[in-house]
Amino acid sequence: VDEAAAPATDAGKEAKPRAPRQPKQRGPPEDGIPSKNKVMVANLPYDLSEEKLKELFAPYNPSAAKIALRPIPPFMVKKLRARNEPRKGRGFGFVTLESEEMQNKAVEEMNGKEIEGREIAVKIAIDSPGKEDIDGEAAGTEPLTENGVVQANDPPATAAA
Repeated sequence: VDEAAAPATDAGKEAKPRAPRQPKQRGPPEDGIPSKNKVMVANLPYDLSEEKLKELFAPYNPSAAKIALRPIPPFMVKKLRARNEPRKGRGFGFVTLESEEMQNKAVEEMNGKEIEGREIAVKIAIDSPGKEDIDGEAAGTEPLTENGVVQANDPPATAAA
């Protein structure tokens, strides 16, 4: 009797056509502007901490370093915090440096350097239009969106708009 009931319920439902989803934008914003003092670091080890990233760029006087974290559901964030385990990174991050000269020097010297067996790529970051860089005192705050994902081209510590 169960087998006969199943096709009847399926036959009553008709699939509604859905509009195709817009793909998420990857990479820097098309209308972005090159940052004056920030670099984007790609191909980082997934378990690298923000402190370690800041240490790697110590010769260039970094004021802040942020690693993009993998998006995970809020209940998993709570579980990881309860276990005192760090979240895994997405393999890239941003370092805010003292000046444009330091930024250019960091791109020149650090691009292609090997970190924990991975060759990192260092490029000038592209800022999203309409977002201003912040001053150093707010650099310690967390730039997370409501779902806990660092927005790739946000300045290190802006409030969500």
